[in-house]
Amino acid sequence: MTIGKRIKELKTILHLTSLEMANELSIPVRTIGSYERDEAQPGPKFLNALIDKFCVNINWLLSGRGNMFITKKAEKDIAYIAQLQERLKLTNEELNGLIDILDADASREMVLKFIEIKKGNKEALDSLIYNLQGIKAIYG
Repeated sequence: MTIGKRIKELKTILHLTSLEMANELSIPVRTIGSYERDEAQPGPKFLNALIDKFCVNINWLLSGRGNMFITKKAEKDIAYIAQLQERLKLTNEELNGLIDILDADASREMVLKFIEIKKGNKEALDSLIYNLQGIKAIYG
């Protein structure tokens, strides 16, 4: 299912027309239509508005994973992800790829090593170099 179809499903669940949703989110109604037709990808402003107004799980909207709606704690996490997307100028596809990478234990460990390296941990740097050499041997 596409993002556009999930937006349509969301409108149905919320009992909203495109015009009503557009008014609630302070965006043009044609923008909702372009998202529903998958002619355009929702940006951070739209995603944050969905979180603020309807507690929509943006992970569900972008990937179909998880519940349609989120709890208040998860709302803060999703808002941070939307900020990260905007800050790094990631497309929705790139954001989903990043989330998939971070969901993998091995990738998560490498990211944590980068954090330790930034703190000045030379052992983490040696470990990361060793891991990257292994990856290069496999894929290079």
